[in-house]
Amino acid sequence: MYEEILDVAEELFMKQGYNDTSTRQIAKILGITQPNIYYHFKNKETIYYQVMQRLANEVGENLRGWAAKETSFEEKIMEMALYLQKRHPFSLFMMMHDIQHTLKPETAKKLFTLWQDSYKKPFLEAFEAEAKIRASVDADFAVGQLFVLISSYLDSPKETAKEDLEKAVQLFFYGVLK
Repeated sequence: MYEEILDVAEELFMKQGYNDTSTRQIAKILGITQPNIYYHFKNKETIYYQVMQRLANEVGENLRGWAAKETSFEEKIMEMALYLQKRHPFSLFMMMHDIQHTLKPETAKKLFTLWQDSYKKPFLEAFEAEAKIRASVDADFAVGQLFVLISSYLDSPKETAKEDLEKAVQLFFYGVLK
């Protein structure tokens, strides 16, 4: 039942955010009572943390795999961005808002560390290893800007979302000037 609770909670948290998801909703979807949820989890924040930890572990493993591939920098970053779009169909902005504004500071700090290690670090390592990047470009800043860009295409329902993300990442790489 533990994993089933996390599966349903992940879907709800990702669609609705932390504040708009209740343990009552999770229990109803699973056909169980709220006390059954609290048998496995102390509270909603604990569920959210476990959902995010499980997701971060999976995402981090996959992003590190893409980052380690012997492909061009552009292909690596594009595949990593497309993976996030496929696996992470919700707003990173909403997730970061939830972490910063609705959770206890100690939980927020743990989740931010998870995000840095699982999401940001693989991109940062790819940027730092790339010789074609101008020396004046701060890799940490560039990765932050890339995440802003990618986030715009994660929860896009459009049929062209993949193509739009590919175009946006190309624009990020090469700019608009001749």
